[in-house]
Amino acid sequence: GGQFKREVTVDGQSHLLLIREEAGAPDAQFASWADAVIFVFSLESESSFEEVAQLHALLCDLRGASDVALALVGTQDKISSSSPRVVEDARARALCGDMRRCLYYETCATYGLNVDR
Repeated sequence: GGQFKREVTVDGQSHLLLIREEAGAPDAQFASWADAVIFVFSLESESSFEEVAQLHALLCDLRGASDVALALVGTQDKISSSSPRVVEDARARALCGDMRRCLYYETCATYGLNVDR
């Protein structure tokens, strides 16, 4: 995990984001201070996609999901003929819908796809 700061402007107002990268399951302390959670999974890894659903369920057990803004991000940097995409867009969007109040993005750092979004 790591910690990062980034200043963003939303609707003309500046906000400082304090970003904490977590590995593993959320705990009570994390759930109590988080205002937003971004779940990241690999589009070529079924297990990473399934882990997101489990982590979301754990977060909901610790804190009501409606209290936290959520985003689901599928990364696609390693998709190739030898490592094909296994999580289709419709499945990811369905999970996002189940999470409620959740945005969905696919990103590719190699090509800059949706990195700033």
